[in-house]
Amino acid sequence: MGVIKVPLPPQDTNVFQAAWGYITTILKGLFVTKMILVKQLFKLEKTETIEWPEEPADYGPRFKGKHFLTKRDDGNVRCTACFLCATACPADCIYIEAGEHKSKTIEKYPVRFEIDILRCVFCGFCEEACPVDAIRLGPEYIMLPADGTKWVYTKEYLVARTNLNGGIQSIKDEEEKHPEVTSLTHESKHHRSLVKHGKH
Repeated sequence: MGVIKVPLPPQDTNVFQAAWGYITTILKGLFVTKMILVKQLFKLEKTETIEWPEEPADYGPRFKGKHFLTKRDDGNVRCTACFLCATACPADCIYIEAGEHKSKTIEKYPVRFEIDILRCVFCGFCEEACPVDAIRLGPEYIMLPADGTKWVYTKEYLVARTNLNGGIQSIKDEEEKHPEVTSLTHESKHHRSLVKHGKH
């Protein structure tokens, strides 16, 4: 196959004409910025700027913010250390150490439950994967604490920080250890099962 020679693109010999195009475009952009500034100064149009943190931001009801762990009726953490949230996490930011619970009705509990908030992508997969409604993403959007050093959320912080007002109870029944399982169609009932989660 032969080599096809492509001619060089035509050169713009008029440098002043090319420069004029750049200059006029920049001036148009500056003019738009200046008009917005004048309208904001003289209150000719409503501003959408939020004076944060003096004025809190208002997010929708489905906003997924800072994580928290729910509690049982006895005040202990609801988590059973099943590792489903850590397995579902695409950022691999959840670390759990399981321990044997004192109560015979509860198999395990998390000795350590930590979330590296700098790696979290706030996808909500941990919330959806949890079968006992132990972890949720709440409406808080301020991630940086007052001291500016706490980027790894511990179990104690996730259960009972100040904004949680002493902790949040789970919405699931205390006696419900495992969600209801129903079979799928006849060709797949021997391989998979559908888990019905409670309402979040």
